[in-house]
Amino acid sequence: MYTSLKFIALAALVGFTSASQVIVKNHCAADAHVGQIKNGESQANIQVVAKGAEKVYEVPANWQGRFWARTDCEGDACNAIAGAAAPASLAEITFKGHADIDFYDVSFVDGFNLPIKMAPIGGDGAGGDKYKCGAPTCAKVPDCPNDAMKVKGPDGKLTGCKSACSAFNSEETCCTGAHNTPETCGPNEYSKAVKAACPDAYSYAYDDQTSTFTCQTDKYEVIFCP
Repeated sequence: MYTSLKFIALAALVGFTSASQVIVKNHCAADAHVGQIKNGESQANIQVVAKGAEKVYEVPANWQGRFWARTDCEGDACNAIAGAAAPASLAEITFKGHADIDFYDVSFVDGFNLPIKMAPIGGDGAGGDKYKCGAPTCAKVPDCPNDAMKVKGPDGKLTGCKSACSAFNSEETCCTGAHNTPETCGPNEYSKAVKAACPDAYSYAYDDQTSTFTCQTDKYEVIFCP
């Protein structure tokens, strides 16, 4: 009995122990419905973070996934997973990736809706290289490069912007089919406009060189409307 109780107590302790954290801060002018999902999963965790508030997400040491938020939404639209059908500014991270290095980025590949910033807490940079423990930021979202990319709510108010791939679904804009390699799929006029406004953000599928950040730490912050 003593051994069983000891095991249960240890299991409970381990259950409340987390190796990594993502702190989501809502600096927007309204409450935000914040989404969190692990890579490979289909069910998102949606929680409301009040304006001016923050929430700490505890995750396993090697967690891989993304965070996003919506402020101008109603009903099921608030719970929609960020993607081609429901574009949102993404904060993506792979903890303890290759050689135990974290890989993280701000992505507009499927579109965007809110200003966003992502930054490691702790971790050492390398010689002033902004991609080593830097803070990818888009403090003001770009204008939609094309009317077909605009996403509006029931009241007609603009709530987001699709990517060129989401809007036009072509091999050239989606980097698929005959254009499924970095050599055959480069930036297009729409992704270039997004990149010009927010240089840190992923603007299309193969925008790796100017959008991937690395660091080694166990804590990051994601700020909506920085």
